[in-house]
Amino acid sequence: MNKIFAYIIIFLTLTTCSKDDGTENNENQLTNENIDIQLTNVNFGITDIDFININDGFIIDNRGRILNTQNSGVDWNILHSSNYELLDIQFISKQYGYALAKIPNEQSYLLLKTSDYGESFQETSIPNGSDLRKIYFMSNNIGFVLGNHILKTVDNGSNWTELNLDFNIWRDLIEKYNGELYACGLNGTFLKSTDTGTNWEQIDLGINSHLYQIQAFQDVFYFRGQRITKTNIGTTQEFEIPANLMDLKVYKENIVIGFGEQYPEQGFYPRGAMFISNNSGADWETSLFNEFNRIRVVDFIDSNNGFGIADDLFNGKEYLIKIKIEE
Repeated sequence: MNKIFAYIIIFLTLTTCSKDDGTENNENQLTNENIDIQLTNVNFGITDIDFININDGFIIDNRGRILNTQNSGVDWNILHSSNYELLDIQFISKQYGYALAKIPNEQSYLLLKTSDYGESFQETSIPNGSDLRKIYFMSNNIGFVLGNHILKTVDNGSNWTELNLDFNIWRDLIEKYNGELYACGLNGTFLKSTDTGTNWEQIDLGINSHLYQIQAFQDVFYFRGQRITKTNIGTTQEFEIPANLMDLKVYKENIVIGFGEQYPEQGFYPRGAMFISNNSGADWETSLFNEFNRIRVVDFIDSNNGFGIADDLFNGKEYLIKIKIEE
């Protein structure tokens, strides 16, 4: 494996630009002063990240490579190089990992998988895939790929079966602590499975807006989509989305943190932004960053620690961001 550079961590400064009225007035509310963010220059052209603990993480880049770090992103090693477009990555442990790959200019998809800590990767075809964009493995045998349909494997990706679902553009799939699976897509579609994805039932949220991402906190679900949606299945609320929200973290039942970009009232160039709501998304405190233009993906390893990718589009720089929430 080739050793990539060691990068200097630089601390960034947050500038609070606005705080909306209506934020819950209680001692448990979160502000940008509770969130520490550090930057590490990477410049790989990262397309996705997956950290399994505070030290060990994996990325895919736009050159078809899989890389890993063992020291929170300071140093990186190339694990695998390919000529594919790599779309998504998931490591269920340090030993077992998966990447969704696409042959350029074709609707042909493959699964890259490792069972030896990334020392080697095997390729298996995913037949009949249509606009696939996400993978999720429950174990080293049972996994799913999502796109214009959902395909399931029960033998570590050797064979795939299409689930019998109505057509949709499926955007996210999560597993709760009790083994229940949930999937979401366009037009407010929300599905639940209690038998490892063999059978699915539709949950009527009473909405029609598109759902792109699911986040669960105990018995409450949040969705990032055309709006911010919160539901306990019995009651569903929708809130206007702040600026361009690219990823979401649910910190507590009523506290959510968004990451993305925001355009200024005057000017043409966006700034990287973090949005905090202490009342489920009804009101937001917005913090803007001078060092980059957007935060486009985050990955939290626990309630208080996470990583993300931020881009300085004008200077051609890319950063791994390390996020720590402290109360």
